[in-house]
Amino acid sequence: MTVRVVLVDDHTMFREGLLSILSSRGGGIEVVGHAPSGEEAIALLRESAPAVVITQIDVDLHRAKEVISRIREASPHSRLMVLTIFDNLRYVQALSKLGIDAYIHKTSSSEELVAIIEALVREPAGENTVVSMPRGSLERMDHGPMGALSERETEVLVHVARGLSNLQIATEMNLAEATVKRHLANIYQKVGVGSRSEATRLALQEMWIGISEITEADLDGSGPGSPHDGHGH
Repeated sequence: MTVRVVLVDDHTMFREGLLSILSSRGGGIEVVGHAPSGEEAIALLRESAPAVVITQIDVDLHRAKEVISRIREASPHSRLMVLTIFDNLRYVQALSKLGIDAYIHKTSSSEELVAIIEALVREPAGENTVVSMPRGSLERMDHGPMGALSERETEVLVHVARGLSNLQIATEMNLAEATVKRHLANIYQKVGVGSRSEATRLALQEMWIGISEITEADLDGSGPGSPHDGHGH
């Protein structure tokens, strides 16, 4: 059985590189088209209905969600494979929740890429997320701070990155100020830092939070200086 594949990415060299790799493998995998993300990709996906869609995602989670949603809407029955440079556990978990079928680190070999494509079409849809990552990254996840923050702690950290005080965070999240302080203490201990600025820098570096998560508050009027923070006019 021939596996029909479509490549979706804004980087022409990336698409052409994958096309070259997959085309050189002989029978079994056929790239039926490739396009930059956007309307061209949507039209291609709807027309070709491939078994597998391969895309590159090296962006924050809000942008990743948008890309994945558009692909899913255009070709709901395709298996979705994501290639990325990021290797932290929170990013893997978040993309898995968005409905991807395979998560492949860019250090993976072409043989691994082909093997995972073939595995995807054998597995029942929605049963598993196939993950290919460097062994060192997986081992680091077991004892490192990556992915260790709870959803509530991550939410507190986003507000910290937006510049809100403990009192403002407590008001925003309907918590006691003492609870916010306790969450911050837990965050500092888990990620090995001693200040708000260090925690924010590490969270952005490790992709626990994205720039869009920080800036969207300013767009919806919930950031510092807005009418919601008690200092509006």
